[in-house]
Amino acid sequence: MESNNRKLALAGIIGTIVYAVADLFLYLGTDIASDNKISLWQVPEWRLMTSMWIGVIGSLLLLLGFISLARMFNKVFEKAGKFLILPAFLCIGGVLYMHFALGVYAPLTYNSAVKAGITAEQFSVLLANAESYLNPLTIALVILGYSTEIVLIFGILSGKFGLRKRLVSFMFGGYALVVLMFALIAKLTGEYGILGSVESLLEMTFFIPAYIDWRKEEKK
Repeated sequence: MESNNRKLALAGIIGTIVYAVADLFLYLGTDIASDNKISLWQVPEWRLMTSMWIGVIGSLLLLLGFISLARMFNKVFEKAGKFLILPAFLCIGGVLYMHFALGVYAPLTYNSAVKAGITAEQFSVLLANAESYLNPLTIALVILGYSTEIVLIFGILSGKFGLRKRLVSFMFGGYALVVLMFALIAKLTGEYGILGSVESLLEMTFFIPAYIDWRKEEKK
């Protein structure tokens, strides 16, 4: 059983990398720091469809990883685990929605609208109206993500997961180094679109504790 859970956690870790690749197809060649959202949607349709199918694979892997994380929460926190895992579930579900609905479907809609004769200015008005609904969703996903991180950090530092406390430093320190590496590459190459894939890698910290925990259980 522990071996299966470890493999599920590993699937989640791989899923974050797969999702980062899917994001690269969306953001390469774009300026993600631009206030002009429409500029982010001027992506060839073949790249959008490629990102979509890679995202399908990544979604499956993330959901497998979630199963492992949920089982660890239930093992450690017992009944409370069913509630503590909810932010992670909602966060992962929200990320999937954002990728497909906003990352893929929205640019496809924009490209179709342009072909139909709708101007960029007209589409900007539609986008401004949509953002009033989408911004709260983005904020909610950020809160859910950080809530999950807080539970994981608590589980590690309190000893409930039976993991070494330095794992927290290794995980987030490692992520910070990855961000710096991507930022350096972007600075040297002028390709700032690669920074759009960094966020997906942060979810790896959801599954690393689960992987190490189940591997430890497997060795007992």
